[in-house]
Amino acid sequence: MMIKDYILTDHAKQRMEERNISINDLKDVLECPDISYKGIRGEMNVVKKIGKDKKIRVVYVLKGKEKIIITAIAEAMMGRKEEE
Repeated sequence: MMIKDYILTDHAKQRMEERNISINDLKDVLECPDISYKGIRGEMNVVKKIGKDKKIRVVYVLKGKEKIIITAIAEAMMGRKEEE
């Protein structure tokens, strides 16, 4: 499965299903992240708040010209204060 300019691995698809993350959620995070940073192994992390109570992090690696999504993580934000 591909999302414009990205390749979605089987592992990422499985995690999305387990964590109730839709393709639209994934696209939102990739197209307009709130935060992006490079991990210690060189992987890229992009994070976005989706709705009132969910934050999603997408992790991908660059292999040549390909961007390969390796996982997607959803974090519930209930009971947390909004960051200012």
